[in-house]
Amino acid sequence: MQNVHKKPPRGGEKRRLWWLAAALVLLLLLTLLPRLTPEAPQALPEEPISTAQTLYDYAPSDVFSITIRRGEEEPWTVAMTEGGQMTLQGEDGFLLSEATAAALADAACIIPCEAVLTNDPAEYADHLADFGLDSPRYEAIITYSDGVVAHLRIGDPGTENRAWYYMIIEGDDRLFSFSRGMVEALFVSSDSLREIQSPVVHKARIDQITLTSPTGVIQWTLDGRIIDMDAADKWRITAPFTYPADAQAMEKLIAGAANLRLGAYVCPATPENLTRYGFDEPRLTISIHMDAGTIGMTTPYGIVEATDYPAATVTYVIGGARDDMVDYVRCGNDIYVSSHFTVGVFMNYDVAATMSRYPVMTALGNLSRLTIREGDAVTDYIITRTEQVAPNNDLVTDAYGNPVYTAAVTCNGEPMDCAAFEAAYNALSLVSVSGTLPAGEPITAEPHTVYTFTDVDGTVHTVALATFDALHDAVIVDGHAAFYLIKGGFRFNPD
Repeated sequence: MQNVHKKPPRGGEKRRLWWLAAALVLLLLLTLLPRLTPEAPQALPEEPISTAQTLYDYAPSDVFSITIRRGEEEPWTVAMTEGGQMTLQGEDGFLLSEATAAALADAACIIPCEAVLTNDPAEYADHLADFGLDSPRYEAIITYSDGVVAHLRIGDPGTENRAWYYMIIEGDDRLFSFSRGMVEALFVSSDSLREIQSPVVHKARIDQITLTSPTGVIQWTLDGRIIDMDAADKWRITAPFTYPADAQAMEKLIAGAANLRLGAYVCPATPENLTRYGFDEPRLTISIHMDAGTIGMTTPYGIVEATDYPAATVTYVIGGARDDMVDYVRCGNDIYVSSHFTVGVFMNYDVAATMSRYPVMTALGNLSRLTIREGDAVTDYIITRTEQVAPNNDLVTDAYGNPVYTAAVTCNGEPMDCAAFEAAYNALSLVSVSGTLPAGEPITAEPHTVYTFTDVDGTVHTVALATFDALHDAVIVDGHAAFYLIKGGFRFNPD
């Protein structure tokens, strides 16, 4: 008897029921999804309704008042006085300079837009946050002389490169784009309204620079007159020790001092503000002394006008740091900010960087006597100068109006060849040191050779040589040892 194979049960009906149920659930989700998901901002028309146009058009003299708010900063207001001057309102108010007032009036008198993005407020009213207009970045209220008030609200930038910003105006249904240039011109900080006049510092008149810090005092002094032809070679370190200064290093230092500038005004230097901004313990005081002198300035008409200036001292006190880029600076009775890149040059200054590598401090033209002591032997050179007189009995002068002299030299009282002396002295002036002495190792050996230079004005400088090691001598200038040179390298030889 054959087995009868039973037909397996069919499952197709169950699968169809599952697929139907899944389809119903999916349809339900698709129906509910728009209600569960926040609506995306409605897209504005791809093309603006209109292009650039002028929304307010007045003359600068028609601007009566301006109120500006920038982000979380306190708003400020400027208004015209009866005398036609613009004044910052409030307890710390002041008159704006003509240039600052003119710039503000120019920015506020004509308000243009880059484009009208839409005329219909329904297209953006529910999405102000998407354009940064629910809490505007900037607000301006401008009142004109005819009573018209323009209340601008500026939101987020509309492009990645911030070429323009979204803007709405109170009382106007339209949405605008506002140029970045207008934002920068109109929405300035109140600090920038005060005209900052940095003290006048003439590079050519500087004859002393002093840096005072918690670690001590560094000072450079011009050992001569600012009008001297060789003034650049007459700078000396006068604190914390005496030493000739390198002309090129001093050129950079003097230029840095002359280029110091004050930034924005912060506040008056009251006791409370001095404490607040770190002046109870200043990090540095920069004192710049200028000799009396005449400075020629070229007028806009190309005429050079000479102005006489009296001697003066300008002082900058460096307090705390606002951040890595900006420091607080006191000048006079006020506190300002200044770029750290200018004042920071003088902080922790390495005075050794300005020490001359040439020990001779006296120029040949200023030398009146040179005495050399080697052991017990002393050689004494004396230079005398006689003014040259022309046949008409007038004094002979050089191209700069200085008298021309005829020099004579004696060695231990005996006349000697002046040209040979000059050649030997010029060679000695060109001798430079070989290296720097190790820090913390004082020179205890007695000098075996001492050069004494006497200027025509009576100033005396000394260069002493003491044994440092088998091959080198320490060079001691005016009692300060900083460098060494090879033995026999510093020698006056007129023969």
